[in-house]
Amino acid sequence: MVKKDAGKTGFTQKPSYARPTSKVAALATMIHYLVYDKAEIQYKREQAKTELYVCFLLDSSGSMMKDKQIAFIKGLVATTIARYKTRRIKYAAVALHNGTAQLLSAPTLHAKDLLQAVAALKTGGKTNMQSGFALLHQLMKTNMQQKASLYIFTDGKINAGNTAAPFEEAVRYYKQYLSAIRETTVVNNESGFVKLGKAGELAEAIRAKLVTIRE
Repeated sequence: MVKKDAGKTGFTQKPSYARPTSKVAALATMIHYLVYDKAEIQYKREQAKTELYVCFLLDSSGSMMKDKQIAFIKGLVATTIARYKTRRIKYAAVALHNGTAQLLSAPTLHAKDLLQAVAALKTGGKTNMQSGFALLHQLMKTNMQQKASLYIFTDGKINAGNTAAPFEEAVRYYKQYLSAIRETTVVNNESGFVKLGKAGELAEAIRAKLVTIRE
């Protein structure tokens, strides 16, 4: 595409950040000849595929419903791959275990590797959500967050942190450092006859979508 530039030979080309291919662009070649009075073959340019990130934050405390979570994650990965066939999707996973956070998978294009890491995850201990958010913050730069979907699997029983109010601590951290994330979903895996609804409170506090794993 060309535009007028009064200070030069009449036209200049807009800069292109796409990669050239071996295919000849006939129209662009003709325009180049008419503008510059010089025969120079122009090639079609291939736009780089948009890169997306899908991140999982897994509450692996003693109350985690491990088998159902793994099945749910497999479904999400399969759906994401089918939906964005033409895009590069990198998957990452962080687990909350024994009062801290651990990296299960750095961003990878190989979904099978992530699923294997999730399947081998052990359960137990308290839930430190702020620790998980901090690890995600280290993992993703701001520009990555803008292209990321985050799924938080938890029953919302946040009972560990650096302060006496770990729930509020986690919410503050998310709002300060992770608010650029394109889309966040809290997946409620609360089980048992008596349900406290803490996952819903977390979703509301960080303005995330809420779904239930039984769905």
